[in-house]
Amino acid sequence: MRVAAAVALLALLALSGCESTQEKSAKLEKTAHHTRLVERGLSVLEQSADVRVLGATLVHGAEGAAAVVTLRNDSAHALRDVPIAITVKDAHGSTVFQNNAPGLEAALTSLGSLPAHDVATWVDDQVPASGAPASVSAIAGVSPPASEPVPQIEVAGLHPSEESDSATAAGAVRDRSTITQQSLVVYVVARRAGRIVAAGRAILPEVSPGASLPFQAFLVGAPHGAPLQADAPATTLG
Repeated sequence: MRVAAAVALLALLALSGCESTQEKSAKLEKTAHHTRLVERGLSVLEQSADVRVLGATLVHGAEGAAAVVTLRNDSAHALRDVPIAITVKDAHGSTVFQNNAPGLEAALTSLGSLPAHDVATWVDDQVPASGAPASVSAIAGVSPPASEPVPQIEVAGLHPSEESDSATAAGAVRDRSTITQQSLVVYVVARRAGRIVAAGRAILPEVSPGASLPFQAFLVGAPHGAPLQADAPATTLG
C-alpha cells in the first residue's frame, strides 16, 4: 500500500509538473509574440469594427505631453491586446510623433484587455515635447477576442499625493481574480468640468491573486483640484 501510494503521489506530481510547464510555455509564447511586435514597431493595417475611439486628448506639462484615448468595446465579447495607434500633430498639421517606433513597451502601443460593452481610458505619457505637439488622433486596431473571463482589478483609495514636488496620484490595486497580473498598468486622469486636464500611469511588475499593492502615478498637466479617475485593465487573462 505504501508503494502504491508513493507511485500515485509521483504520478500526481508529474502531472502537476506537466501542467505547470504547459502554463509557462503559453506565457512564454505570448511574451515572445509581444516582443516580436515591439521589435517591429506598431502597425495598424485595419481599423477595429468592435472598438470605437470616443475621444483623444493631448495634455501638456513642464516635463512633456501625454495622449489620452477613451475607448469603448461595442461587441458582445471581451477583447485582449487592443492595438492603439496615435498620431500627434503640431498647430500647422504636421506630424511630430507616432507611437510606432520599434522598441516601445507594449503598454504604450496597446490596451491589455477591454470587456464587452465597457469603456476604458488609455494613456501614453511618453509623448515628447519637442515639435510643439498640439493635437492627437487615435485608431484602434483589430484585436483577438478573449478566450477566458477578464480578471477583475479593483482600484481603491485614489487621491492626490503629497510625497513629491511633481503632480502625482496614489492609491492601491487589488487583484480580485485567481490569476497573477504581470506588468499591470494603472491609468489615471484628472477631469475638470468634464475636460481632461492631466493624465499619467503607473506600472506594477506583478500583482498576485487577492493581493493589494500601492501605486503612484506621475501626472502630466495641471490636475490640482480636479477629480481623479483610474482604470487598471487586466493584462494577464490566463
